[in-house]
Amino acid sequence: MPSLSELRKVANINTLDWELLEDECKDQKGDIWWYNLSYNFETGEGSYLYKMGPNTVSKAHSHTGPEEFFILEGDLKDSDGFTYKKGDFVHLGPDSKHFSTTVSGCTSVVTHRGKFIYTDDN
Repeated sequence: MPSLSELRKVANINTLDWELLEDECKDQKGDIWWYNLSYNFETGEGSYLYKMGPNTVSKAHSHTGPEEFFILEGDLKDSDGFTYKKGDFVHLGPDSKHFSTTVSGCTSVVTHRGKFIYTDDN
């Protein structure tokens, strides 16, 4: 059996090497980065850190399973006009569809339990 140290992955938000999400930025306003902690592309499950630059718009997408996120910094406005702020912990149920915008920029922790699919709803 693997030891705890072999199973541990630690990421410090102050020293991360953020990766630009080129697919999500394509034909969108602003830049979006992420740090993959445990997200699995095949299952659509796991967690990651997600950062949107100021005045950024995410691509519209739908979720096959629940999505949860915690706003660490900044502001985030969903496509229905609801605004999240620093400290908000959010649960969106399966089949949710949305895109998000930010004025000041936003950093969040995101967890998926199902895949997300880009849509044409922006």
